[in-house]
Amino acid sequence: MGRNSRRATQEGINQAETALKLKGWEKQRLKTEVGCGSNVISNFFNGTKIDNRFFKGICTALGLDEKKIVDLSEDAEPDLDNAHPFQTIIDNKIRDFVGREYVFTEIAKFINSKTNGYFTIIGDPGMGKSAILAKYVQDSGCVAHFNVENDQDNPPSKFLESVCKQLIKKYQLPYSLPLPADATSDGFFFKKLLDEVAIKRNGKPVVIAVDALDEVDQSRETNKNANILYLPRYLPKGIYFITTIRRGVDVPLVTDAPQQRFKLRDYQEQSREDICTYIQNRVNGSEKIRQWIKEQKVTEKEFIDEIANRSENNFMYLVYVLYGIEEDIYPDLNLNSLPLGLQKYYEFHWQKMGMNDIPRSNVKINVIYHLAETRQPISYQLISEYIGETPLTVQDVLKKWRQFLHKRTIEGEICYSIYHSDFWRFLHKHEVIEAARVSIQKINKQKADNLWEAMFGDE
Repeated sequence: MGRNSRRATQEGINQAETALKLKGWEKQRLKTEVGCGSNVISNFFNGTKIDNRFFKGICTALGLDEKKIVDLSEDAEPDLDNAHPFQTIIDNKIRDFVGREYVFTEIAKFINSKTNGYFTIIGDPGMGKSAILAKYVQDSGCVAHFNVENDQDNPPSKFLESVCKQLIKKYQLPYSLPLPADATSDGFFFKKLLDEVAIKRNGKPVVIAVDALDEVDQSRETNKNANILYLPRYLPKGIYFITTIRRGVDVPLVTDAPQQRFKLRDYQEQSREDICTYIQNRVNGSEKIRQWIKEQKVTEKEFIDEIANRSENNFMYLVYVLYGIEEDIYPDLNLNSLPLGLQKYYEFHWQKMGMNDIPRSNVKINVIYHLAETRQPISYQLISEYIGETPLTVQDVLKKWRQFLHKRTIEGEICYSIYHSDFWRFLHKHEVIEAARVSIQKINKQKADNLWEAMFGDE
């Protein structure tokens, strides 16, 4: 897991155990003080690497000097060779992560009670499926693949290449890279690797995490009877898959292995506790939010309860709303005017940004829909070329939609993409497109024409 994680020396662990006893704490109390999961505390005391934030949190809670107990033997140089190929996504997903102990407990029970199998986390958009999986991957270091939201290029071949490379490297299988030419054309090579890993696992479970099965592009697959991503029907002993999928979406997965479908909606009470913890953490860390609460003339508890109620246990709702409050995006906003649920929030922001105003703002609409249709990170300069507006105008529009966008630097250029696939789906709802008078076909043709001109000129 590279420099984003660290572990304590044995002497450091001994010091931590002594400090825990002197405080009269159980490990459950330490977990609460640090704001992490039980698995993180267990990993710390077992000498396994944990996230830097939690390592520092444990040291602070126990009054230890982190510099004196950290194991530097593997951290003298950046551990680039062992960095997870999806580390950037993982870091992004687990930012401000809280709780979900009930999910991790069920995963552990499944692995401990079954010889192999598929554990699937099911939930609505914004409930934190990807964050849960990212947290599990971060803490366990297991093989993983994230079908990137809003990316049109999520074919099975991409998954097979990613996971096969990880398995070869992690379990030191006797294959050289690049992979054989036919390794990603079907699931035979993948299944062969799983059989070999099962032999080398030394009695330990082998977990492969796969996010967003509903985002997989199966349009180019010729074998219509195959499982999604060529996931095996028969699993070797000790092989487990943890997957996530959007509620209400079915994907082809036929298996004789044990399965557990874990529905987040069945755990409303536990979700509510985590939602409230998340809000409290954000309040504690933001003077702007605390000031806004005072201006509303409510207590922090009243604020937390009301926001939690309106969120409908949706974490993405909280991300958007709390960002809007903190950045003062809606100057006339008050607690009672907040929309109910994620979809209503999309509509709320759409109206607040004047997307339905008459006369209609074609610039705003063109910027957002060109960004959405690209479905990959794109620079504001390129958007300005697509729509014939100045880069400054495009930047101004993007700034007002910042909470819905993922910003990153690629080869020195600042690029943007839609942060969450559910917002992309909102933009493509029939009534939204009609109200905005958007022609998706026209936008895609314009993009294609620009690409053609860039490659071949006016020919």
